[in-house]
Amino acid sequence: MQTKRALRIVLSSPSDVADECRALEGVIAELNRGVAHERKVTLELTHWQTDAYPGFHPDGPQGVIDPILNIQDCDILLAIFWKRFGTPAKGAASGAEHEIRTAIKARQDSGRPWIMIYFKEADRPLKTPEELRQYAAVLEFKQEISPLGLFWTFEDTADFERKVRQHLTHYILDHIHPTAGEPTTASSATRVQELIRSHRRNLQHKFSTIHLFGEKRRRSIDAGDMADIEHGFVPLHLLDWREENRPPAVPLDIDNVFFNDTPPRHFLLRGLPGSGKTTLLRYLAHRYVGADSDCIPVYLRCKSLDLSEATLENFVQQQLNQDSDSPEIFAALCAQERFLEKNMVLLFDGLDEIEQAETGNRIAAELEKLGRKYPRAKIIVASRPIALRQGDFAQFRRFDVLPLTPAMIQAYVEKWFAGEPEKIAALEQSLAQRRRIRDLAANPFLLSMICFTFEQGGDAALLERRSDLYEECTQYLLRRAYDPESSASAKSNYEHTIEILKDVSLRFFLWKEDDFPVDHVNVIGRAALSAETLGRPEDFLNRLERETGLIQRAKEGFTFVHRSLWEYFTALALRDKINDPRRKLSGTNFVIRHAANPDWEEVVRLYAGLLQDHKNVVELVNGLWNLNRPLALRVTTEVKTPALELLKPLIDQEEGNQSKLLLIDSLEQSLHLIAPTEQQKLVQETLDILLIKCAERDCEVIYHGQELLERLGMQPLQPGGLIYELFDLDHAAERQQKLMRDPDNHFEWIEVEGGEFWMGDDEHEPHERPAHQVKLNSFCLAKHPVTNRMQKDFPFGDKCGHGGDDCPAVGNTWFEAHYFCLWLGGRLPTEAEWEYAARGGKKAKRTQYYFGDAVEELPKHAWFGDTARRQAHAVNEPNPHTGKENLNPLGLANMLGNVWEWCADWYDSDYYDESPEENPIGPETGTQRVLRGGSWDYNPLIVRCAYRIRNSPTYRNYLMGFRCAQDSR
Repeated sequence: MQTKRALRIVLSSPSDVADECRALEGVIAELNRGVAHERKVTLELTHWQTDAYPGFHPDGPQGVIDPILNIQDCDILLAIFWKRFGTPAKGAASGAEHEIRTAIKARQDSGRPWIMIYFKEADRPLKTPEELRQYAAVLEFKQEISPLGLFWTFEDTADFERKVRQHLTHYILDHIHPTAGEPTTASSATRVQELIRSHRRNLQHKFSTIHLFGEKRRRSIDAGDMADIEHGFVPLHLLDWREENRPPAVPLDIDNVFFNDTPPRHFLLRGLPGSGKTTLLRYLAHRYVGADSDCIPVYLRCKSLDLSEATLENFVQQQLNQDSDSPEIFAALCAQERFLEKNMVLLFDGLDEIEQAETGNRIAAELEKLGRKYPRAKIIVASRPIALRQGDFAQFRRFDVLPLTPAMIQAYVEKWFAGEPEKIAALEQSLAQRRRIRDLAANPFLLSMICFTFEQGGDAALLERRSDLYEECTQYLLRRAYDPESSASAKSNYEHTIEILKDVSLRFFLWKEDDFPVDHVNVIGRAALSAETLGRPEDFLNRLERETGLIQRAKEGFTFVHRSLWEYFTALALRDKINDPRRKLSGTNFVIRHAANPDWEEVVRLYAGLLQDHKNVVELVNGLWNLNRPLALRVTTEVKTPALELLKPLIDQEEGNQSKLLLIDSLEQSLHLIAPTEQQKLVQETLDILLIKCAERDCEVIYHGQELLERLGMQPLQPGGLIYELFDLDHAAERQQKLMRDPDNHFEWIEVEGGEFWMGDDEHEPHERPAHQVKLNSFCLAKHPVTNRMQKDFPFGDKCGHGGDDCPAVGNTWFEAHYFCLWLGGRLPTEAEWEYAARGGKKAKRTQYYFGDAVEELPKHAWFGDTARRQAHAVNEPNPHTGKENLNPLGLANMLGNVWEWCADWYDSDYYDESPEENPIGPETGTQRVLRGGSWDYNPLIVRCAYRIRNSPTYRNYLMGFRCAQDSR
């Protein structure tokens, strides 16, 4: 039987880390059952508190302890410090220092023991001069030994337990060679299960907390400045991306989406800054690891991925290695039956934080490939909208993170102010009375700011713009830590701290580095740090983390707890560049220079909100207008200057309709990048300026504006709507009656009784097929096409004026025809209505013409085939063959021939295959509109009742007119 070798660990620690000492005992017991057992060693822990016994020695207590510890002969000296250094011993400031120096000398002489030193970073108030002296000694010792080797820091007992387990495991695997006698398969399987359970416990701890602002954060030794995620998480609703032409989706809660085993298993979350994406991913990880399964969540920051150095599989493995306590756990997680299989959940956060758009697009493509390659793994990707294109992640189920509902906001407020019903009622009253604050509260990050700010200063502290709210909240946090009113020194520290935060934010934002190492902060903020911490920047940052919650520890030093805070302090730094005469480039010009970069979206908008001077706001918006027009529009939602003052001068100088159409496109592009509560306001204000204040007369521009308003559910054709106001629809009926009273306008309505008829023709053109039955309601159709005389007073569009007053008004685009009809309280006829009326309504025949199929009879009924003619016939001109107008059985003039007539419908050659039987209105979208009826210079086949052509709605031609329709009264 093989004897196990003893591997002796000496523990050296003052008395304030008892919890960590007990945790170490548990780790050693666990390792002795696992990796140490497999390597045929036993870890033995020696500590003066457990192994020493009473005695006297000329060198004092340490003289009694040293022979018992026998540090020169141990394998590992492991030391733990927090705030206490210990009592003097044997020429050293403490027994722990003496033991460490003994170990260092022994290692220099004989190569052993290995030395592991840990420093605890958690806060604990120092109340007495002795406690301050002890902590100063710890810091001095830490600084002294830092050049000699590596030491480790930890946040709390659980963090220490995880790290020391990992480090001791690595030591055993590196220093103790495998021996004969491998474990059995059964014991291997059991061991793997143990490892997975241990790993899941660590993950559960890792994802159990979140950062919150202010006094409501939990302040315990173990939790530091974190809050329980179950308490701090705001339940969110998701909405499937609305594809074009699909009905609105139904909001879903996260349980319905993520916690079932039904496909799909791959998801994309699109959310605005502060919408809760990161917290949601961490909450999902917490839920997955807490479920009754062996699910392994892997949280990954996309910004850390470099595809030039690693594949996505490598990236996942790197994160698993970081999360693992030991190579043994890492190997278990990467086993073929587990890696990227059903029980692994990949949570990719911050796709928008990737530096280059091309890289982000490539990673998006690689993530889609990963989803196809590993269909059983659950993959969830989160991003701000700025980084996503409409076609990205087509194989994923794509969601928008919705704003908080009033009920969600109320539930969060009640959690925040638990046990304080008066404050709950007061804040709810403020939200009810102040719409802008209520709109901001729909964003989870801003809601936490609102709660904290209200807690500090009541209703008066609640400001109605994001940038002001950020400023108020961060100032409260910093004042609480530095109390600038208490002394000149405190005020100086407060001001220097803000300067450091601004400098660090701007520099690292320009460098595109999330984490700021301590030594960089030391260089950036030398003056402030020397005054505050005597050259110890880490202490300054620890205090900032501990007392404000603005920053947190990261792999490379520290980082802001939320990217939005980083962007805010960057914007603040840029604002202060404006009036600095030493700067060659003002803050505004600096911002404009970076405005084309999507990474700067939030910085630019927060910067705009921080500007107080009207001239600076105008300079910014004017500068953005030509560089990034969508961003210029979004900036107007952040500033105090009315949008009218900013945008009207810019819109007034636009020439031609293309720039205005581009403006509307820019407006639409902006919508998914701003809060839903801001969307209607931005569209309403901008289109009010464009259409009403700037008196827009181009009908194509107006129509695109109307479409955008309708997509947002804003009812522009109802009283109070922009299009209703623009076309003065209050007086449409009066205008119609006025035109009808003048017989020279040739304007009268023909009532077309509803009924059924056969639409189309199976014998001629493919796009006329199949002939199909259609049923229509009754409607009215103008006896004649609109004339030049009728159109003279229409104050929109361009008028061709081809022919005399009695001639059809030709050369109108579809948009102009559409809005002329609307201006009179009417509309264009649908294609089905037009053909039904052309065939004679209820008496319609399935023939080529309303009178039959005899082509030789056509000259008695229509103007056609006269290729030498240069203008249309007057609408009431008698036909020389009959001496009468060309009237069909309904009394409608010139339905066949003379001029083509615009219909309301989009064109689709295959529409008849799917057209509804009752009241069809054409395809929902298209690129061309339908024209019917033929014209004076076309042949008989073209002027058939069923013949249809199409053209761009922007097209003008002297052969094309239109007539009005309206619903039956």
